[in-house]
Amino acid sequence: MTMLMTADTDFEPTAEAGASLMSAVEQLPEVSVPVDSLVPGFHLRMAGTDAAHVRLLADAAGSVELPPILVQKSGMRIIDGMHRVEVAKLRGECAIRARIVDCSDEKALVLAVKSNTLHGLPLTRADRISSAKRILAAHPDWSDRKVAGIAGLSGKSIASLRNSSAGGAQFYGKRLGRDGKRRPVVAAEGRLRAAEYVRAHPEASVRQIASETDVSLGTAHDVQQKIRRGVDLRVAELSPGGAQAAPAPAAPAAPPPVTNIRARTTAGAVRRLAWSAVVGKLAGDPALKYTDGGRAFLRWMTQHAMHPDAWREFVDAIPERWLDEVRHAAATMSEEWGQFANELSCRQEEAS
Repeated sequence: MTMLMTADTDFEPTAEAGASLMSAVEQLPEVSVPVDSLVPGFHLRMAGTDAAHVRLLADAAGSVELPPILVQKSGMRIIDGMHRVEVAKLRGECAIRARIVDCSDEKALVLAVKSNTLHGLPLTRADRISSAKRILAAHPDWSDRKVAGIAGLSGKSIASLRNSSAGGAQFYGKRLGRDGKRRPVVAAEGRLRAAEYVRAHPEASVRQIASETDVSLGTAHDVQQKIRRGVDLRVAELSPGGAQAAPAPAAPAAPPPVTNIRARTTAGAVRRLAWSAVVGKLAGDPALKYTDGGRAFLRWMTQHAMHPDAWREFVDAIPERWLDEVRHAAATMSEEWGQFANELSCRQEEAS
């Protein structure tokens, strides 16, 4: 393998969730490193490397080039790519392509967990929980949602892990959120932040409120609805002395949303399957993972299908004068998705 003559690049991985972290990593230069110089990494998988997955990758390596692994500069520790290293050994290769990351052990752990939740053989839920516990131990001042975005779990799961950990480090000051801002741990503080934001930005969407104030979507929606009903959260959430006040009288229950009976009946005849339930399996398939068309499809599909019900929060945001145009645009997109599904059905029939 040809040695790529390039210097190591310092890299400061952040804890932000999403593609931005991995995009930064992919900008690092590639080098060729001896396989026998590498040290096993963070052992995120309780079951160790998967022999079947190694064989699958080895077969794929005969026709496509596997992506470079990630290695921590200090100690040549493998951050991401244990299976690819095993493939290199199985194929008798002395060197492997790698990106060298100059960072601390704590930051390397964050990068290792995030990398393994975004691509490759998916971590089991037990592995993700174990990884989340390690991050909480190293960063007890990080918010639940910040850790959740790294480990691929929900914020509620992280909160439960934090509260149930007998020996885990607890932090009662201000926690660092995903946006880099520190906020008090007291739950009511988050609701008050959200309430203030809603008053200042009455047209803001639920997702915008949640993002700007570092609260969950559920909390953002609840606060928005209470503000619209005229509930004064400054009184309902905290008493003048700072202690939790008695709950405000319950507001009349909102009427159930009107459902399109015809659409519901039609949908009932089709097997419902969320993209989030299959993306992990597809992303681990070498036929998609290691081909340009496959990777492009996964990026496109994830961008357009990860939150299929997000439209609900925008229905009331559209001015009346644009309702007809937006309705037709939505119907056109629905038709395009229907044609996509039909084409896939045709391919499935031809293959059977």
